[in-house]
Amino acid sequence: FITNILDLSAIDITLLYKSRWDIEIFFKFLKQELNFSHLINRSENGIMVVLYTTMIAATLLLTYKEINGLKGYKIMKQHFLNELEKLLMKDIVALCGGDPNKVDLLLKIPPK
Repeated sequence: FITNILDLSAIDITLLYKSRWDIEIFFKFLKQELNFSHLINRSENGIMVVLYTTMIAATLLLTYKEINGLKGYKIMKQHFLNELEKLLMKDIVALCGGDPNKVDLLLKIPPK
């Protein structure tokens, strides 16, 4: 590797490059799987808010994937969104005084 950092050893430089590659892979995941490349705001604070929100979503999605034994990211996101939609509908129905268990019948989903 060629560098202008002269106060670090070759091993330290190699470890820095290795860490950089891990960071690149992480940002590739954020951009491709979670659409992080579409920024709402261009200010530093706005970008940080979107980044933290995206990272929280990534943590939730990867945890959901692990718990449910799912393989691909697209399948995982679809399952997560479907389950989230179902839970939100149940909450809305309950808040309106209805029976949230009937949401499963409406969506034709077997209850858990």
